[in-house]
Amino acid sequence: MKNNLMGLLVFIFILTGFSVCGAHNENSSDEGDRASYQVQEFVHPGILHNMDDLEFMKMRVNNGDEPWLSAYQKMLSWKGSSLDWVAKPVPNVHRDSYGANRVGDPAITHDGEAAYSHALQWVITGNEAHAEKAKEILNAWSATLETITGKDDNLLAGMAAQKYCNAAEILMYTYDGWPESEVDQFKNMLLTVYLPLISNFYTNSPNSNGNWGLSMVNSVLAIAVFCDDVDLFNGAVAHVMRTSRQPYSTLSGYIDAETGQCQESGRDQGHSQMGLGYLGAICEIAWKQDIDLYAYLDNRLLLGMEYTAAYGLGNEVPYYNMYDKFKDRISEKSRGNFEPIFERVYNHYVRVKGLSMPFTEQVIEQERPEGFTSSMTSWGTLTAYQEGLEEETPTASAPNK
Repeated sequence: MKNNLMGLLVFIFILTGFSVCGAHNENSSDEGDRASYQVQEFVHPGILHNMDDLEFMKMRVNNGDEPWLSAYQKMLSWKGSSLDWVAKPVPNVHRDSYGANRVGDPAITHDGEAAYSHALQWVITGNEAHAEKAKEILNAWSATLETITGKDDNLLAGMAAQKYCNAAEILMYTYDGWPESEVDQFKNMLLTVYLPLISNFYTNSPNSNGNWGLSMVNSVLAIAVFCDDVDLFNGAVAHVMRTSRQPYSTLSGYIDAETGQCQESGRDQGHSQMGLGYLGAICEIAWKQDIDLYAYLDNRLLLGMEYTAAYGLGNEVPYYNMYDKFKDRISEKSRGNFEPIFERVYNHYVRVKGLSMPFTEQVIEQERPEGFTSSMTSWGTLTAYQEGLEEETPTASAPNK
């Protein structure tokens, strides 16, 4: 391609720059102080959003500021954001490989995203109808769901649980109208239906692709925060910090230390972005609880995001058959199709840490505002772009409570 040579040279220059800051090895000193990667108690709300984040979103949208207003309008244009949305829970959700033999899917993920959208709308507008809609969806599923089965049961549980938890966490700490009995019913669903399917991060199949296990780490962290389970949270963090060759559901197992290529780069770019998206959410949840996984292993997540962004933009990138699992050529499948995973990671590394992500920045400029995805939490521009947060956010309080 036209810019391939220049892109490769730029990419190699970026890699060299990172190596000056610290060698990308699996024995990084970041591993040393394990106590700094554990929580003793939780901040609430504290999954993907704390109170400052919610107040900031509310202020920006209500002021008509861009790109938040356009991002909010994009969320409103999605069908699940309507107050006419009706949840469709079923007792027994089923899905086999590659989405075959579906029962209750995609309803289970779409309803979770709808609950999240209405929770955000409640915070931003103060209209209780949206809080009630979010509660209605959460209660409908928690009163109905009994099992998730099929060959994709672990993956589907990992994709869905974090959506419901983010909605529930917002509602729990901004709205007085969710009775304790209904909250307990919701927690029971998380702990008895979802958690047994995801608590081992798919390590029972060490050759599985990393996006599976990472979806589960993401949802285990979300469940742990909502249910105030410190041990569960710390166990999930410890897992994603592992530096053994397998499983792939870790920062070191999913992203190569030297190049930034992903375990699934030889498979297709869509699944690679799923894994990175889950890692971004994992790092953000940890950050909300004062744990800096973003910096772990010399900013490993930044390296993976830049590699995938660079390749998606048409640049050549170094590649090898990682783990001898796929082909000897990087996959072009889904190349140039970008998932809504970039805003959150870019916001942290560039705005918070002052680092550079030139390829990710190009993707954001091309794709903003980020929209809906059934696989991960959506609306990244609205919820994660925070330019001016420190200067302009008033002292946080419950947005509408």
